[in-house]
Amino acid sequence: MNINPLKVSLLQRVFYSFIVCIMMAGIGTLSAQTPKWFKKARKSQLNIITYDGKGQMLHSTNGFFVDGEGTAFSDYDSFRGAVRAVAIDEGGKEWPITHILGANSLYNVIKVKVATSKASPLDIANTQSQKGETVYVMPYLSNKSGVATFTPIEDNQTFNELYAYYTLPTAVPEKGASCPVLNAEGEVIGLVQMSANANEQKCYVVSAPFVQSLSINALAATSADYRDIPMRKALPDDAAAANTFIYLIGTRDTALYLAYVDDFIAAFPQETSGYTMKAEMLAAKGDYAQADETWNAGLKAKVKEAEILYSRARSTFGGIQAGLPLPEAWTLERATADIDAAIAKDESPVYVALKGHLLYAQKQYEEACNTFLSVTKTKMRDASYFLYAAQCKQIQGDSTTTLALQDSAVACYTKPYPVEAAPSLLMRAQTHLSMGHHRLAVIDLNDYEHLKRNELNANFYYQREQAELRCRMYQQALSDIEQAARMEPREPLFQAELAAVHYRFSQLDEAIIAARAAIALDNSFADAHRILGVCLKAQGKTNEARAALQKAVDLGDTMAKEILDKQ
Repeated sequence: MNINPLKVSLLQRVFYSFIVCIMMAGIGTLSAQTPKWFKKARKSQLNIITYDGKGQMLHSTNGFFVDGEGTAFSDYDSFRGAVRAVAIDEGGKEWPITHILGANSLYNVIKVKVATSKASPLDIANTQSQKGETVYVMPYLSNKSGVATFTPIEDNQTFNELYAYYTLPTAVPEKGASCPVLNAEGEVIGLVQMSANANEQKCYVVSAPFVQSLSINALAATSADYRDIPMRKALPDDAAAANTFIYLIGTRDTALYLAYVDDFIAAFPQETSGYTMKAEMLAAKGDYAQADETWNAGLKAKVKEAEILYSRARSTFGGIQAGLPLPEAWTLERATADIDAAIAKDESPVYVALKGHLLYAQKQYEEACNTFLSVTKTKMRDASYFLYAAQCKQIQGDSTTTLALQDSAVACYTKPYPVEAAPSLLMRAQTHLSMGHHRLAVIDLNDYEHLKRNELNANFYYQREQAELRCRMYQQALSDIEQAARMEPREPLFQAELAAVHYRFSQLDEAIIAARAAIALDNSFADAHRILGVCLKAQGKTNEARAALQKAVDLGDTMAKEILDKQ
């Protein structure tokens, strides 16, 4: 049978056209496989833009809602250094991102709060997808014509014993970072992370349940992950942990601190500390009217009234002590009324101690002394309250009781004394000096020196030298006045005193050098001229001695005149 070659060619063309039609029909079938949930999932997606402190854009990235309250997931790196961020939804509506809810730089993921009540969320898959299972990578939001890329899972690794880290055998454009990846049911299993190798035809997916598990704890304020994002963080769910978080944040940024405290009050309206933290910060920045409003709001909220009253009394007293320009109503009398009302509700020794300070400030020394002593009979027994009571007695001129109370303060410690004992030792030493107990004063000053050696000044050594002279501890006195002169070489008093001590040791040359050094610093210092004259006289230099003594007389020194008159 002979077949016409032209007819064969025609048949082949018809066959090939048929095959092409079948293939085109197959592609249409594949396109028709776009998941039915695609449009709904598209509404969950976000374009997120972050800004630095100067208002300059840092990054544009992707994100998506996971609940109806505005919780969204994105990548950590885009938020590093950001002070502000916004989320733009599918309809082009822009929403501020108000809080960081959780973050992990290692896995480059972040959970944020978007200020919207119209979120269209993705459901988070409750179970891990398995190797070989088909999943769908959503296109980035600005890719309006994009469709979900479906691909099998190449690998599934577990981290933190609970969460999946998937490998997909497909490259995703850089703009696709942080896009959601969904299973066949339309549940999000994770978000896209780019391969570190730009030429690698793979991408990775970090578990959505892992991102959902991220939260802020009490120590988050000290974590590098959170410090590197200046934006506001959500408070921990527990009031005590939230308090700790705010404490660690600190008060350096007043506006940020107050914002956190407002969050605390909103989350825990029955916690007294929210009202006291806010009111005290407002008072510290001079916003006294707002501070009073906040304390009053706390009283109306029926929280612990005693704590509110104590807070207001303490702030009032602190402002008065600092000499601030306070409102007319902010008086010692108001603070006293507040603390009395607080004590009537709760006899906390902390409140009683503040009352002692208020009484002292109003010069009611006997009542203040008794109040401080009452604190020493509580769990707050402390040397400082014996010292406060001693100060009241000292003002009243009762040296014996003052010393007894200072003894009680020192008795709060055992030898070897801790550094906390230093104030008690110094105050007792000064009382001993005023009562003429010079040797006892030297003992206390020696103990004080041992505790505060690196903080002592020239005046300390001069004071101890004076006590040592009076109890004839001459060698120690010389050592101390030499130390004072070394520390303050331009103080004429110390040079003159050094000259006097050298004279006691018959070290005339050294005494003359020190006396002349004092005169060089202050030629009107009569004591220095008199000491110089006495030393020169002891060396037999009569004319020079007379000249020096006469200079002292001319400056009003009666002792120098007596010496001259005897010659």
